[in-house]
Amino acid sequence: MKYIYTIIAISLFSTMLTGQQLYNCATPPVKSDWLKRYQQNPDNYARGGDTTLYVPVTIHLVGTDEGGGHYRVPDMLDDFCQLNEDFALSNIQFFIEGEINVINNSSWYSHDSIYIGYEMMTTMNVPNTINCYYVSVAAGSGGYNLPSADGIALRHGNMGPGSHTWAHEIGHNLSVQHTFLGWEGNIYNPGQPAPTEVYYNYTLFKPVFNPDTIIIDTAEVELVARTNCTIAADGFCDTTPDYLSGGFACNSSGESALEQIDPDGDTFNSDGKNFMSYANDVCNQYFTPEQTGAMRANLLNEKPGHLYNQDPVRDPITMAPEGLSPIQGEPSDLNSTALIWSAVSGATAYHYEVNRLPNFNPTFSIAEGITSDTTFSITAGSLLEGLTYYWRVKPYNPGYTCTTVSAGESFVATDLINIEDPEGIGHLQVYPNILSAGQSANLYLETAQTEALNIYLFNVSGQPLQDIYQGISTGLFSTEISTAGLSSGMYIIGIEVSGLWTYRKLLVL
Repeated sequence: MKYIYTIIAISLFSTMLTGQQLYNCATPPVKSDWLKRYQQNPDNYARGGDTTLYVPVTIHLVGTDEGGGHYRVPDMLDDFCQLNEDFALSNIQFFIEGEINVINNSSWYSHDSIYIGYEMMTTMNVPNTINCYYVSVAAGSGGYNLPSADGIALRHGNMGPGSHTWAHEIGHNLSVQHTFLGWEGNIYNPGQPAPTEVYYNYTLFKPVFNPDTIIIDTAEVELVARTNCTIAADGFCDTTPDYLSGGFACNSSGESALEQIDPDGDTFNSDGKNFMSYANDVCNQYFTPEQTGAMRANLLNEKPGHLYNQDPVRDPITMAPEGLSPIQGEPSDLNSTALIWSAVSGATAYHYEVNRLPNFNPTFSIAEGITSDTTFSITAGSLLEGLTYYWRVKPYNPGYTCTTVSAGESFVATDLINIEDPEGIGHLQVYPNILSAGQSANLYLETAQTEALNIYLFNVSGQPLQDIYQGISTGLFSTEISTAGLSSGMYIIGIEVSGLWTYRKLLVL
């Protein structure tokens, strides 16, 4: 039975959502019409057997108008790794579609109303992908899936190591409901048999966004005997009864400590291992086979447009990049520092970050971003002379983000390298300046007149390693610089022209 009320004021809805101090999920407490049809006869729907289904996800990192507050990319990549691990047994895997979308909008970043979330999603969604928005405040909840906008909001504070919030919300996006469906907003009275039915509100979560109408529905309370499991609560018979909508910790068996009593007087404890329960994250472990079947059927029958790429890049990445330059506190030009790292097999992108602190505290970030190259040049003016900076890199590809960040490297910003060449030198070039051990580099220079010329090779500590040339330059001059016997690392070529010095870098891989 449904009770429908038309109202003028809409403040009630904001109050309903912002009052969730436990930061639970604010996704609709109602089965979609599609799920109802599916559960009446699952065998009528294709589920794809054991084939892995690859699903695109568009990730939106929302920040303030000023460009601050965005969820950190390496942390998001770790969350994405957990998401794929959570869905591995369901043979559903996700890949990042396109570029990670960075949005600067304070209203969306911290929104206390589903209306604003709806605006955000309908404005920014990318078709035929699951659109997921990282925000600071998600309408008073830890996250929600909004069917009318076909998008997911994820609250920063509910993400991170060990979180299964993303899996929970994508479960909703693929039609699966809470194991305690009908108890949203209701409190179970311990020690008393549950009523035969409960009433619940799903006003804001209809397929069509119409906030001016409140809809109250009823749900039959699920029995331990399973005699009504196909029509009660979430409609799955392999999910056990659950009346706990307020969140709970689990015991060593993964069940709630609170014993509940069904309408027939039978006792049970809620299964906290199910991703769609409100158990603490540490309890969550799986979707049941029936939940999995519904999600796969939803993709194949309701969202076939999502399955346009069944061969995304997803090669496992087993190594971390190695920082090549600058490293180990060596001096680097404060106006022209290029970070260089080794390529990693399977990686199509790298997230780099430069920080003032070795623990990479986001407050002290100097630069960060994503590149498909193995180098990044720090913008002139970003570094201060004499200070030490730290940098690291995390590789990934669209379908595989379970990767290790490189060891943190460091350098000291200085004006020693690539300073203005002294008078008397018209042109100076070292090529190549990145080379393999044993390979030779070529040095070319031009002097305006006959000049005394001395060339040396130093390590980054300033110790001389080679006397490359001592003599005279009469205009055009060239010589080879051998790297035979040199280990991998950064070296400095010092050129003295009539008592004036200039320097160039040489990187041996």
